Amino acid sequence: MSAIGPRLRTKLENFASAEISSRPLAMVRIFTAFICIYQFAGPWASHFLDGYPGAVALTWVYFILAGLLLVGYKTRVVAAAFALVFGLLHIYFGVQFHIHVLEKPVQQFQIAVLLALTPCGRSLSVDRAIEVRCAGRQGREPEPERMPWWQVELFIVQIASIYLWAAQNKSDDKWLRGERMERYYLDWYGGSDSLVYTPWVHHVAVFLAWSTTALEFVLAFGLLVRRWRPYLMWGGVMLHLGILAMFSVTYFSFMMLLILMLCLPPTWIHDFISLVIEDSPRAQTQTQTKTKTSLASTAGPKSDPTPVRR
Repeated sequence: MSAIGPRLRTKLENFASAEISSRPLAMVRIFTAFICIYQFAGPWASHFLDGYPGAVALTWVYFILAGLLLVGYKTRVVAAAFALVFGLLHIYFGVQFHIHVLEKPVQQFQIAVLLALTPCGRSLSVDRAIEVRCAGRQGREPEPERMPWWQVELFIVQIASIYLWAAQNKSDDKWLRGERMERYYLDWYGGSDSLVYTPWVHHVAVFLAWSTTALEFVLAFGLLVRRWRPYLMWGGVMLHLGILAMFSVTYFSFMMLLILMLCLPPTWIHDFISLVIEDSPRAQTQTQTKTKTSLASTAGPKSDPTPVRR
């Protein structure tokens, strides 16, 4: 019993001190900003918000901040301001005044808040380019493209909670009997007498109802284990591609696929981006030297990351 305390403390210290490449989080920042701009462009361009002058003014600020977040300029300040403006649009105008287009992007708002709490501008950003240029002028190495691993866990916990509550919502009798799935089929593809001529749809609906509920429960708890993520994430990918293809739930599906990308070993994402863009020799040498231990520990799905002490 006396050894449990020090062992647990060591594990917590290793968990808190483990570091990885900051490029996966940069990808989340870029695509989140792009999706948020695209999603709000429709209601704004169609004058849907003209009855709410405050919402129109905030939408202008929203677009400016989203553009700065996209390119990664003054990212820490911009990300915090973007989350604040997004919160006013979503919670005050969306929830309070029941404006559906502003009430709908729940997950996008949650991701925006998490980006404001993390160093999402440390890679693939104007801030990074400025840091590399300043380091060259000062004759020093630029700051490494690294971040604490536990900050990525915030995004994983966020989507795991979505899967948990989605599975809990699907645990009622109507869903498990396939009734709700049949209703979706009738609304999207069928008519009032479709089930008469296609009785097999009922069996397919029951199968899909049970399989999606089981899959979401597995994802809700399995994604919390790092070594399982590279395998379980493909179940989530197939789930959201199916939802996207069958029901055209675009923005939510894209956001979930984006966060599921974080389940891949960080070194895979880092190396893939290195193939797409060409780092400066100084920045590349610094990144490879500083992150050799932490990246090597995540070289495959079966390996658990070896913490790197700061």
